[in-house]
Amino acid sequence: MMVSYWETARTGFLAFVGTGLLVLVPLVSLHYYRFGRVEPRRAFVLYGLLLYGLVALALIFLPFPAAQVCRGEQMLSTVPFQWWTDMNNNLAANGRSGITAMVTSQAFLQQLFNVALFVPLGVVLRKAYGKGAFAVVAIGLALSLAVEVVQYTGNLGYYPCPYRIADVDDLMSNTFGALLGWMVAPAALVVPRVPHPDDSTAPAGTVTVPRRLLGLVADLVLVIVIAKLFLHSDPRWAVCVLVVFRVVVPAVANGNTVGGVLLGYRIRAEDGSRANPLQLALRELLGVTGLVAYAAVVSPIIGIGRFDLVVVAWFVLGTFVVPVFRRDQRGWHEQVARTRDVFAARTSGYPDRHDDLHAHG
Repeated sequence: MMVSYWETARTGFLAFVGTGLLVLVPLVSLHYYRFGRVEPRRAFVLYGLLLYGLVALALIFLPFPAAQVCRGEQMLSTVPFQWWTDMNNNLAANGRSGITAMVTSQAFLQQLFNVALFVPLGVVLRKAYGKGAFAVVAIGLALSLAVEVVQYTGNLGYYPCPYRIADVDDLMSNTFGALLGWMVAPAALVVPRVPHPDDSTAPAGTVTVPRRLLGLVADLVLVIVIAKLFLHSDPRWAVCVLVVFRVVVPAVANGNTVGGVLLGYRIRAEDGSRANPLQLALRELLGVTGLVAYAAVVSPIIGIGRFDLVVVAWFVLGTFVVPVFRRDQRGWHEQVARTRDVFAARTSGYPDRHDDLHAHG
């Protein structure tokens, strides 16, 4: 019995892996549309619910029969606690008795499984979404009833007759499991509380990672074109051109890069004042320009193989992945350099001092 459950759960998990990859981009896009960033607790709970849902569905409905033959069996049980009667009859028929015999019987284990199946639902509804006991019981009952209806109708008519019994005992066990999950939810430390939308949203005027990526692409395309046309594709000179575009130009042009001008943002210091050349150089050394310089110049010289993957992963994680989850969308390189990207218009949500004020400050 347990081997069968394990194989079915494994099928559900594999389905989650595939589905999770498919919904990753839509989920990120939806979060950016709603909040201007990916709120990590919301994303964690959503993916957790996706995993739980697919595994639960697999355990409930799989395996599908290869061919469904209707033999006229009774596939609807409406007698409450029929499992208790069946368990006692089975124990008596096999000459068994006692607690050990009871808790190891198939009927008992089946009901225990039905309770455990809905415990995570109750935990998440209370811990992540703050639902009360009545709401959790109602949701658990509704979902369980939907499952029993689907089973009784042969997966909504796909099969000519049910291949699993629709059982009122399952309905009660599932609902109790949801309530039990609500009761033990405070002990579920790994489940975060989903924050209020106001606390999930990036501050007004935040320059998001996608916008900065587009600006970066514009800079890199220009560098590649110049390298191809004038520098014979020499990677060292291409790095020099990138330094000019990403450090020198912003230093003399009030934080503007080519891509930033196209996308309407520029680089400033944390307090909104003009970023100094040292800040710009440190930002790029720890960011994209440093990554390009390492890949194009340093790596071919030192030739340390697998360590290159670690370096690239570290740069990508700090520059592009971490900012996605932060409200201010800043990467490690920006935090160290004490810089931020702000919209060029003064209506942005960040302070944007005039250069003359900064010069006399």
